[in-house]
Amino acid sequence: MNEEFKTIHFGKKMKQIRLERGIRQEDLAERLGVGSNSYLSDAERGRFLPSDDKLKAWADIMGLSWEEIEDLKVDAELERLGLSDPGFTIMFKEVPNMTTAEKNSLIKTFENILKAREDIGKRSEAGN
Repeated sequence: MNEEFKTIHFGKKMKQIRLERGIRQEDLAERLGVGSNSYLSDAERGRFLPSDDKLKAWADIMGLSWEEIEDLKVDAELERLGLSDPGFTIMFKEVPNMTTAEKNSLIKTFENILKAREDIGKRSEAGN
């Protein structure tokens, strides 16, 4: 998985939610106890993914459940893979009792399929 790409998209989504809720970076930073808004700025730019403890606190402040945070992570990974088909993304949200681990397993399987196709294409080009 390209964690950097995933982190960037996750950060953008968290920023979008923060802005939609009218929460200033400074206020969120204070409530999270991180001292300055540079921590949030870096997280929203995708420079790092906050710890689960910080994400849980962040989610609570913004009125999100942990499941919604996990869904945002999955959405970011699907976006990274270029999977914008609504049917495919709905599957990840609507399949009853599908755990985050199962969702990540499906994503990894799809990622392996894409890699295999790429490898086949390279071999085919080399053979010409």
